[in-house]
Amino acid sequence: MNWVNVIEAYLAKQRQLGYSLVSEEQYLLSFARFAEQSCETELTIKLALCWANLAPSKSHIAIARRFSALRPLSRYLSEQGHSNIILPTHYVGPTHRRLPPFIFSDADVLQLMSAAAKLFPSNGLRPITIKTLIGLMVSSGLRPGEAVRLQCQDVCFNDGALTIQNSKGWRKRIIPIARSTVIALKSYDRIRRKHNPFSKTGAFFEFDDAQALNIRAADYAFQLTREAAGLMEGLNGRSPRLYDLRHTFVCKRVTQWYEQGENVDNRVVQLSCYLGHKKVSDTYWYLTAIPALMAQAANRFTACERSGGIS
Repeated sequence: MNWVNVIEAYLAKQRQLGYSLVSEEQYLLSFARFAEQSCETELTIKLALCWANLAPSKSHIAIARRFSALRPLSRYLSEQGHSNIILPTHYVGPTHRRLPPFIFSDADVLQLMSAAAKLFPSNGLRPITIKTLIGLMVSSGLRPGEAVRLQCQDVCFNDGALTIQNSKGWRKRIIPIARSTVIALKSYDRIRRKHNPFSKTGAFFEFDDAQALNIRAADYAFQLTREAAGLMEGLNGRSPRLYDLRHTFVCKRVTQWYEQGENVDNRVVQLSCYLGHKKVSDTYWYLTAIPALMAQAANRFTACERSGGIS
């Protein structure tokens, strides 16, 4: 069986039904190459496990996700008469785990941006690119992938807005950004154009030699920045991630609303749309029990109790 042809046919059929399958395509084509190299002609649990265990991180979650990605394919293969087995659900273990986010303080963010400005090459574009990326994420709550994929045409300085294309089920959403963020992005735009005057990538964030920033390069640069800033360990011994800047934005925004006496339940609905969440529950999932939020919750509970709202 030609695994690549079969999987491309499967992907085409699923996309006709409206599924994008961007990350799934990478998984499945990787599996196809592995199956062909192994000279296997039928999908089996053993074959699926052998491929799943090749997950680069070797973590149980990553292995389980790879195995789980093959289950819909196994159903399709069974329907097409290519296989007699449908891979079992949760055979390897859970595919998701709620990791406690690291919430950066204002001092932490300043340390990160200062450390980013000292990245190698000292006179290159990389330091200012990562510094600006960190500032944008903590001030806008963008997902790392959304920030990295920004194109020059997606950044409107006059309107103070960003256009986020094709992210997490949204075809497009437009979000406002603070005036200080606009100024910082404008400054970066001038520097980038000066460094890469003949660039044709169209990407807003670039490295030296007109190379567009990608998520792997951003993650690696953030690791170096985090180490230089002395922020090596977060909750449960896990190092802070680039994604935690998004969590930080959400928690600080909600804390600010509590302090201002806002109706947080109403404002969270707006925040959910801003973040690109399909459900408000997804936004609440971002919140964590940080001291500032706990203090606000305790104050409201006490005030309600004193007013006779709790018996």
